[in-house]
Amino acid sequence: MRGEQLSDAIVYDKLHVLKKDFSGYIERNSVKVDANLPVFFGYVVSALESSFPHLGDDDYDEFIDSITFKVLDASRNVADFDYIRRVKTNALRFKKMMNAEQGINIVIGLKMVKAGDPVHGLEFLKNYAVLDVKLGMAVAHCYYTLSLREFRKDDESPAKNLRPGEMELFAREMLLKLAKTKPPVNTLRQLEVDDPSFLEKIFWQMIFIGLEWFPDEIWFIETGLKNAVDTNDAAMRKRILEIGTERFYTNINILRQMYYYHLENRDPASAAGVVNQLIKQYPHELEPIYLGLKLSLLTQKKMTYHGFRKLAVTNNMPAQIVNLFDFTFDLLNHDPKEAMARIAEFENEFPQFQYYALPLKYIATDILSTDEVRNKKARKVLLDSLENFALLELQNKKPALHAK
Repeated sequence: MRGEQLSDAIVYDKLHVLKKDFSGYIERNSVKVDANLPVFFGYVVSALESSFPHLGDDDYDEFIDSITFKVLDASRNVADFDYIRRVKTNALRFKKMMNAEQGINIVIGLKMVKAGDPVHGLEFLKNYAVLDVKLGMAVAHCYYTLSLREFRKDDESPAKNLRPGEMELFAREMLLKLAKTKPPVNTLRQLEVDDPSFLEKIFWQMIFIGLEWFPDEIWFIETGLKNAVDTNDAAMRKRILEIGTERFYTNINILRQMYYYHLENRDPASAAGVVNQLIKQYPHELEPIYLGLKLSLLTQKKMTYHGFRKLAVTNNMPAQIVNLFDFTFDLLNHDPKEAMARIAEFENEFPQFQYYALPLKYIATDILSTDEVRNKKARKVLLDSLENFALLELQNKKPALHAK
């Protein structure tokens, strides 16, 4: 591979294969690896440099981090702290970036948490708690786990037991700090371990504890939804949405999420209920009307569509959006003559959007096709395209409006 320039995608795939090969070797030869850490890490670096001579320093260091986690995860010596420090020393020796210790500390800390060692987990992780929500949740989890050990079994005093101990106060403080600083979710490569289930379990445990301790803090709902979508966790997404719509029933962001959830699950009746609630709460806002127009495209009910259309015109929705909804509604209701008249009117009235009208005509041809596969793909492209256009135009009209 020397001298060969590869695309990022190919490099990523080949790195993944090499990582998988080393992971298998570590699992089969953990005792041998532990006994010869300098030799093993030297072998890893040799294989990495010979296979990827042009690899960036960040990808190079991330690979070392992932191998370090695997070595610790497979070892029977993880309870031996001198062993942990030897692994760290050997891994750091081969890393390139200035903040090399950060990645190693994170993977060691995560391993300590996974192994049920909150004391050492805190030692390695607490300085990085706000780099990513899941790191912060892991730190809060360590404090919470230690808090469960604070009270003696013979202390039966109700007053004392109701008062949070020091470790619980630290856990609460950590959760409030996360809610205030709002770190990103799922952004650190060190979190991409082979089996992230332990991190997911910790994340959700602390989300629900946070909702119990701070019932009015919407950040726990928003962050739970973000993670549920990122990880395709439909069950948790539904559960968090139910809690969110119950506690924050006037919040347009939560209701919007519930609307799209119902659409994805092909439940137009429930989506219509959310739209009606939004229109009652925000009678002069355009977004609820837009959501109603979108829903009526999917149900293809003329009376419903024209009802929302009337609201759109009354509330001064941009004419270009209304025009395109008319075009789309006629097209999806198999009225090609009227639909093409609408798109011609759109071109004449809004010449600045002619670049958009042309591909819409091609999409219309596919939608009118008798080829089912072609028709289905074109419908999705049209609806996605209309959503992107409409939301952008609504944002331009009212900057405070947030997209899906």
